[in-house]
Amino acid sequence: MIDLSARAPQAPSRTRFLLYENPIAGVARRTLTDDVLSVLQRRGCSVTRLSPGADLALLDWDRLANEQDAILSAGGDGTLRHVAARVPQDVLPIGIIPRGTGNVLAEEIGLTRSPARIADALMHGPAVTATGARANGQPFYLMAGIGFDGEAVRRLDTDFKQKWGKPAYTRPVLTSLAMPEPRLRVSLDGGRQADAGWVLVANARRYGGSFKLSNHAGLHQPGLIVYLLPRGGLIRRLTHLTALGLGALERMPGVEVWPAMEIEIRSDFPSAVQIDGDAFGTLPLKVKWGEPKLALIVPETYAARIGAGVMPALQRT
Repeated sequence: MIDLSARAPQAPSRTRFLLYENPIAGVARRTLTDDVLSVLQRRGCSVTRLSPGADLALLDWDRLANEQDAILSAGGDGTLRHVAARVPQDVLPIGIIPRGTGNVLAEEIGLTRSPARIADALMHGPAVTATGARANGQPFYLMAGIGFDGEAVRRLDTDFKQKWGKPAYTRPVLTSLAMPEPRLRVSLDGGRQADAGWVLVANARRYGGSFKLSNHAGLHQPGLIVYLLPRGGLIRRLTHLTALGLGALERMPGVEVWPAMEIEIRSDFPSAVQIDGDAFGTLPLKVKWGEPKLALIVPETYAARIGAGVMPALQRT
């Protein structure tokens, strides 16, 4: 791994890959995995394809560390989280082939859908340290949502999503908009207390794919950025949802934005939670930033950008 405080050097070539694939992720993009593997193999790389449903926790990682240069996660953000949670830290770097519906992580690091460019990144891209957080003990790397989007993800028909992609969210989003807002009680770092109707916790700039949520969060930045959206009925929720799509949520009146390392959220009834786009039960929720750490293979352009320190830091006021 490289130090994120400096520009990334040219990484040595990787030629031996272990592939873990989510067979049901991104049905419309299933060929992307085969296309990337074809490019890698034409360039002299070897790819060992694990059987579907392989239990990563049972693999001999000491042996694989000597036989492989990286493990590939072919799927969406949930697949990457699954892989990262089961591969021991500091054994092999993890690269991604973005085949999910949202692919927030791919958008975050600027990884295109071009098989040749994905292969370039996997072979030569630097491995940087991406620091995650834990939600009730379970790891996530990108974001958590409590309230409206948690409810929408909970109501999502996953079979319909696998077949049609993003249009599958239309019905659960509309249903969730019509539901009464919860009163979420939020504690930040054991000090600041606040109420909200919807809470977003960002560890990355992106949300839901191409939407930009935060100018201050980032996989290389210390801590989380917490968005506290006030209660206010259907019109206000539609306004917040529109602002989120336009990347203007933090400028909306009444929306509070705070950095935090630890967050606790409770409510009077079991409000739904999502992490990295997957349903994650209901409140109460405890979130703590700082681990696990992931050795993530990224394009050179992303490593150069974060090394240049172009992202602003958010200061407490």
